[in-house]
Amino acid sequence: MRFPKVYAVVAAVVAAIVGMTTWAWAGTTTGAEPRPPAPAQANGGRVTAPLRAEHRELLPKIEALASAAEAVGTAPPQEQRKKVDESYAFLTRELIPHAVAEDEVLYAKVDSLIGTADRTRPTDTMRRDHAEVVALTEDLGRLRDRLRAGTLHPADQKELRRVLYALNAVVDLHFAKEEEVYLPLLDRRLTAEEARRMFERMDRIAEEETAGAGAARH
Repeated sequence: MRFPKVYAVVAAVVAAIVGMTTWAWAGTTTGAEPRPPAPAQANGGRVTAPLRAEHRELLPKIEALASAAEAVGTAPPQEQRKKVDESYAFLTRELIPHAVAEDEVLYAKVDSLIGTADRTRPTDTMRRDHAEVVALTEDLGRLRDRLRAGTLHPADQKELRRVLYALNAVVDLHFAKEEEVYLPLLDRRLTAEEARRMFERMDRIAEEETAGAGAARH
């Protein structure tokens, strides 16, 4: 991952804290009935394989956010605009719809399996990641408009690089937390049929969100 060292340090610290917090949730659940592990699946127990595959497809575009940041102020204007346009399209038409589907379906399932304590959901930190991505994407949209209009000043260039690097760092860490903590839980607790229904619902929600994003841009 090619973001500055400061982001790597922050990512490592946050990952450690979130990892310890999440496993603490798993060990001290409140409000959820104990449920035996689901039967082993033919694919090695990974009923979350479709979501893992989707993550792999998205990773090059997440990496491209850092590439777009590097291009700001250094690459020819046309290349800068192209990279920023592609980043914004990816975020609004792919990543954010994916995040909405996770909030409504995937995280609701995780919360039901782990339980809640003091009205706090185990996935609240993950939902906060999504909120940050939405806020940063809105910032990116405003800076993108200035870039396209040719009115991006040096201070704006610095802010644009910050926003793109931040998006790269937040999303990269978010995927790591999801794959290392939450998906293994679902692999252990869901049957293949339960997972299939969950992913079908996520796909429907993501498609609706993508269609809405496309309509908003016209």
